[in-house]
Amino acid sequence: MKPIMLCDVDPEDARAPVGGKARGLAVLRRHGFRVPATWVLPAGPAAAGPADLSGLAGPGLWAVRSSASVEDDPVHSFAGLFRTELGVGFGGLPAAVARVARSGGGERVRAYQARAGLAVRDVEVAVVLQRYEPPRESGVWIGRDLESGRLEWASGAAEECSAGSGAGPAGRACLGVQRALDTVADLEFAVLDSGLAWVQYRPVTRPVPAPAAGGGPLTGVPAAPGVAEGTVVCASGPGDPSWRPGSVLVIAGTDPEWVPLMAEAAAVVTTAGGSLCHAAIVARELGVPCVTGVADALDRLRTGMRVEVDGARGAVRVTGR
Repeated sequence: MKPIMLCDVDPEDARAPVGGKARGLAVLRRHGFRVPATWVLPAGPAAAGPADLSGLAGPGLWAVRSSASVEDDPVHSFAGLFRTELGVGFGGLPAAVARVARSGGGERVRAYQARAGLAVRDVEVAVVLQRYEPPRESGVWIGRDLESGRLEWASGAAEECSAGSGAGPAGRACLGVQRALDTVADLEFAVLDSGLAWVQYRPVTRPVPAPAAGGGPLTGVPAAPGVAEGTVVCASGPGDPSWRPGSVLVIAGTDPEWVPLMAEAAAVVTTAGGSLCHAAIVARELGVPCVTGVADALDRLRTGMRVEVDGARGAVRVTGR
């Protein structure tokens, strides 16, 4: 099997086993937006046998990204649940491709499916191969409507952007993508020495809550709407023995390994992150109230306390000790 060049991917062909991430990149390329040099290894029967990567040989590093059959659709993004490996040398590509292709199984994918009401099954994963250049900066955008959205940088900085707000170059670029695609977009980009490049486009699965006035004794970023009350567990890791389903998960931040606990949680509170971080995106899709960026949460909350979490207001209130 040889990799398919991105220019040969038809984003409107739902039968092609290239997955959601590859289709999103093909949409960006079709509209003239800069995407790193990209190839796709299809999933399923087309991927039988070892990949022939000889045509990609040469100096430089690679990004090996998942493009699962269910990934980045209009309802469920499966954000961060499949494997990505960055900065891979050519000699390491076969092993990295195999690891990424196998990432459609496992507990965190099944936990997400169960909480989201989806059929619980292994997922076929196509693999995206991109020339990789370490970014100077990177960012995430989720639109509110065609003329506004939320922009967050990997450094943690965030801003609300709109067409009339004098948004900076990155905000204007994201608005330009939305206008060109005529849709509200979830975007990721990298600022390279050679300029800005787009590394993800997908539909917005759940709107980003707007900041609300007021709050409680602990406040943070309104990340996923809803109100829930439960017993706090300040978990030390995804395997913390004190965890009980229906608890309020209080942690510094999440990555895909936390998804099984998030799927069982009454609510999630993190000390870091904003409304576009991994915890926020997954919580919105799973319908779990979430407040991020509560800097003093681990100082003021203890396992066993009762709290009420208001994800729309960004508030956490202690109701019992």
